[in-house]
This record gives sequence, structure tokens and C-alpha cells, in this order.
Amino acid sequence: MSFPFDAKLNSKGKLEFGVPYDVISKMLTDILESAPSPGSLQLSSAIPPVGDGILHLDDDLSWVAKTEEFQKQAERFVTRKEYTKAIAKFREVIDVIVGDDFKVPLDSSEGGGYKSEKYIRLDLLKRSTLMKCCNDIGECLVNLKRDVEAMDYFEEVDMLYRNMRLANNVPMFDWININLLSPEFVIQRGRGLVQASELFLKLGNTGAAVHRKYMASISIINLPDNDSARKAVLKMNPTNAMFRLLSTRHPDPRLSAKLEIKNPDLQIRGSWCKIEIPREKVIQPRYGFASFVWNGRYYVYGGEKYHTGPYFHDLHYLELSNMKAGWHKLPDYPLPDPNLWRCSGWQMFVYDNKAYLFAGRPRLDYVDLVEERWSSVQTKYSEGGWPYPNGSFMNYGAVILDSTIYVFGGTHSTSELGCNLLIALDLKDPSYTWHKLSGHAGQPDLRPDFNLPGPRRHPTIWLDDRVKGKERIYILYGEANRQGAKIHYEPYGAEESFGYEDFWSWDIHGKEWRRERLVGNAPSPRSESAYTFNKELGLTAVFGGYMPSVPTMRPEQQLQHSFTYYADTFVYIPPPLSDESSKKAVTTTSSLGPRWKQVITRGFPTYRAQSQLFTDPATGKMYLFGGYTNAQFIPDNRHEISRAFSDIWQLKLDIPGGYFEGVDLEEEKRTATAGPWKRCFNCGNAGPWRKCGGSCHGKAFFCEPQCLREGWKLHKEMHRCKKQ
Repeated sequence: MSFPFDAKLNSKGKLEFGVPYDVISKMLTDILESAPSPGSLQLSSAIPPVGDGILHLDDDLSWVAKTEEFQKQAERFVTRKEYTKAIAKFREVIDVIVGDDFKVPLDSSEGGGYKSEKYIRLDLLKRSTLMKCCNDIGECLVNLKRDVEAMDYFEEVDMLYRNMRLANNVPMFDWININLLSPEFVIQRGRGLVQASELFLKLGNTGAAVHRKYMASISIINLPDNDSARKAVLKMNPTNAMFRLLSTRHPDPRLSAKLEIKNPDLQIRGSWCKIEIPREKVIQPRYGFASFVWNGRYYVYGGEKYHTGPYFHDLHYLELSNMKAGWHKLPDYPLPDPNLWRCSGWQMFVYDNKAYLFAGRPRLDYVDLVEERWSSVQTKYSEGGWPYPNGSFMNYGAVILDSTIYVFGGTHSTSELGCNLLIALDLKDPSYTWHKLSGHAGQPDLRPDFNLPGPRRHPTIWLDDRVKGKERIYILYGEANRQGAKIHYEPYGAEESFGYEDFWSWDIHGKEWRRERLVGNAPSPRSESAYTFNKELGLTAVFGGYMPSVPTMRPEQQLQHSFTYYADTFVYIPPPLSDESSKKAVTTTSSLGPRWKQVITRGFPTYRAQSQLFTDPATGKMYLFGGYTNAQFIPDNRHEISRAFSDIWQLKLDIPGGYFEGVDLEEEKRTATAGPWKRCFNCGNAGPWRKCGGSCHGKAFFCEPQCLREGWKLHKEMHRCKKQ
């Protein structure tokens, strides 16, 4: 049986499928027709009024003639393959429109690099011209093999699009996708998305590649079949190319063992190493649990095995210096309320040798980690009343800085959509009062606002506390549960939930939000990711997750999923700080400061969501625990709906302090687990292969007898295996 479907790589490295083209076309048509319709200005009334802020045209058109001449000169240079000279001419066009003192692309190290008042004020013609110039420069940079800069220019097209939204007279939620019915605007937006996709694919970031091309397809679904812009985007993004991408996994096991570091500014070599714990000393598989590290121990509380149960309220810990000793049990959480039977989607915070559990209620429970017993304190809310219905708040994001807990987002019984309330509690405050910092808990106050994150659950959240007085909380992606809102007859409901594509930071001392630019080789939009800020290395690691609104196709079975699960790994490297305490911190070579990089690994844990990454502060080592996946998304004959995990993995990075010493890349290329599949030691294909029956005890796997015969000699030498 081939993995994961009847497909192969041709001589050009493209995926080929044994599926008729008409089947491919039908599946793609079904997917796009079922996708949430973007709010087209002329074709939808389900969006806020769009005013002159977006649609206006300047009276002064004197700049047009000058830029047209520069563009003609640039295009002549492109024809002669003089790309550096062409870039200079395209830059002159940009200078005419925005001024030679304005930096393009926007600088992410200055104010986040996302919002620009000059971009917001652009008229439609100038905006479309700038988008074309950024695309033209990006393509020249690709030809010059300057991929880092090319990526920034292609993404600048998206910045121009998103700043157009900010010009609207009335704020709108991110799930409203405005696409102006201007041919040049539509074409240049699609062109930027497709070109960015090609770069991501070149780097092995299949998740981002799929997302960009899928968005290009979605952007034109309301246009008539004979529309010139629609035809142009389809020519750039043809059906067969979309099909190939939607049929990949992220990472794709057929490609992961072959990926190399092509650009150190956008990639880091890494390794996932599974920690073996005796079966009798492993706790039940779970997701939705709370966890924390204290005194060299990793603690796990609660969670659930399936959405129908069992639900846990147990507490265990693992000695990080001796994981083979297995899990140790502590007293269970004494349920204070029968409504709290589902102890899932909560978090715990350590302060003063106590681990506090926030369940969305005024009562804040904690476990004394020294005496190993449970107790509680009573809190209150500064705005009066209590913002969440008791016993129903879950799936929020939270961090703790010194003695102060910060809680953002989450869902509850009167806001299944999610909320964007940010509250804080200082545990040293004898009054134990939660204070509102921004946002709302739900209806009727919840409304779109361009200046703060939208309502969501399962955000990726971390605290950068490298320098005292400059601490920031970062929020990445998450999900607006629009499907749940519709089921419960709430406002903003829809057939499909929405995966956010945004990145925010909260200035703890300035008390304001700032939208951040996603720079570099970033993960595709998703929710339910695992994440950890590693202060020792000065970076954030992100793994896996779930996307409710990007499909995955299984052509061999003529099936399609409306969602995607991930197992890819990324790191976010923030800007270096002059008084940074960590001497091991990774520095970025990018002139734009902070940058995302993909971690290239030969093997990886199974595709999953709601797992947790954590860092041992004593050593800087990073580990992954738990999570779940959809049983239909991966081959699984034992589980009908979902499968939970209880495995432990260590993430190693090929940087100083990343514990990469001793990693054997050649060994991993032949034997590393590729998600739920094994890799053939001889040919490298991934699938449900049989393990070697020799004395190596299953160190190697082979896909067929011929590969066993061909690879036996090398396997014998590498693993000292003998026939039994």
C-alpha cells in the first residue's frame, strides 16, 4: 500500500496522482463552493458599509505619467535579465507614490510593521500600482536568488491589502474578506499570494504554501467565469497545482527526509527525539490539560481523552532529570462544583510554590507544591459582577509575569464564538481583584475593533520577559468558533469556523495592543498549537495545531476534509535586545529585525492539536507532551473519531544551547518516524511498513522484500543487526 495515497514524485519533484482529472476538478469545485464566501463589495450585503476610505480616487493624477515611464524602463531591464537595474527603477515608482523617505517593505522592528497611515490613505490606483511594484521586485529578487527579501516584498502586497481594510469607515471582523472588483487590484493580490506560496513550497513550508494559494482561489469565487481578473488568477493558480498542494500533509512524509537547509535566514535544522517511558508508568492519553514546570518537575492536570470522556481531574508529575522513572501521582483536584465535571481547557500558573488553577470562576483553586495539598482563595472583578458564566469558561490563553496572571480570549456558555477580554490578577494583592485591561467577554458589547484582537479561542500566547520594563505578551492566530455560535443562535455564526491570520502583542507597561507583521518563514494560520518561550535561547517554538477552514484532500478515496492538522515546527526570533541577559540567544541576520524560521526535521510526532510544548528553565531543553488528532485524518483502525496521545518528545535545535550534539542526520533520514508512519530504511518511502525481525528489535523498517534485500547489508553495519 502506498502512503498516504496513490501518488509519486516525478522527475521534476512534482506530485503525480493516479486519479482522473475530472475527479480532481469535481473535488476542488466542491471545496471552493463550500468555502465561506468572501464579502465582495457588489455581491454581498453581509458586510459593513464600505465608504470613501477604501474606494476614493485622488484628483491629482500627475504621478501617473512619471511612474509609467519608470515602469517601462524597469520592464526593459527585466527583459534583458538585468534584475538589479530593474529593481532600482521599480523603487523609483514606489518613491514617487509614497516618498523616498518612506521605507518599503514596512519595518517590523518599528511599530510592528503592520499598520501604516500612509498605506491606509492610499487611493485605489496608487494601491494597485504599489502592489504591482512589490510583486515585480519580488520576482526580480527570486531571479537573483535573494529569497529573504523576495518573501518580504510578496508579503508587502498582503500588507497593502490589509491596510486597505483599515481605511474602511466602519471596523469589520477579520473573517469578512473584501476584494475590490478592480481587475488590477484582484490580479496583483492573487499574484502576491501565488508567488509567496511558491517560495514557501521551495523552503518546505507546505502549510503556508497551501494557505496562500487557497486564499488566492477564495478571493475570486464571487467573480463571473468570464471575468478577466478571474481568468488571470486561475492562470497563475491552476486547478492541478491547487490539487497537488491540498493533497499534501504538513510536513509531508514523502518530502521531509529530503529537505535541506536552503536559507539559514528562514530555516533551522532540528530533530524530534521520542522519550521512552515504561508502559506501566505512563498516564492516560489526553488533551485540553493544564501543565507547568516547577523545581525540575513537569506537572500535568486534568484534560480529556475523547470529547465524550473520560474527563480527568488528576494531577501527576514527571522528574525531568529521570523521565524513565515515569509519572508520579498527586492528590486529585477536589471538584467544588458538580458543573465542573469537564476539567478541560484550563491553565495553571506557579507563584510562591503554589500552582493556581483558573477555571473561569471567582474561586481560584491552587495546589501547594511543597505540602502537596489543594486549597483556594476567593477573587472578585473590578467591573462588578463576574465576566464569565460559572463553570463554562475554557480554551483561553494565559501567562504569568512575576505575581500577575494575564488571561485573554476563550469561550463560555453565552459566547461560543469566543471573546477578546484581557484581564489581570496580581496574586500579591490582598483583595484578589481581577482588573479589565481591554476587550469584552461577549454579547452585547462584543464588536469589531481594528485596534485589538478579535474574539477567539485557543490562541497561541507567550510572554517575552527578557528585559525588565519591556515585557510584551504575544498573541498568534486562534479560532473564532463561528460554527458553535450558529448552533447556539449567537451573532456572527456561520457554517464554518474561522482561523485567524493575525499576530498581536500587548505592551504590559504601556497597556496597549499592537498588531505585528509576520516576517519570514512563518507557520500557516491555525489554532490549538503547542508553544513555549525559551528564555535561555531567546526564541519561541511553535508546533502543530488545527485549522478549521483550510481543507485537505485524499484523492485515492475521493474524500476531502474541511480541516487540516499539522505537525510542523517553527521558531520566532524576536529582535535582539542590548541588555539581554541570555548569552546563548539566537540573533537574526535580517535587516527587518524579528523573523520566523521553520525547523527542518527528518522525523516528527504525529499530526496533532492541543498538545503542549514546555521548556525546562534549568536546562533550556524543550519537550512536547500529549494532544489529539482526528482519526479520519491519519490511518487509525482503533479509533472512530479522535485519538489522544501521552507521548513525550524532545525538540533539539542546531544552534548553540539547542542540544543538537549527537544527532545523527543520516540515521534519522533512514529511521526517523514520520508522524504515524515508518520510513523504509532502504528507499525512504513512508508508510505502514513492517519492522525488521532481526536482533535490532525493530530499529529499521522495510516497505517490501526487495528493499530488505537491498538495504540489509547497510542496516547490518549501522545497527549490528543479525538474523534470528
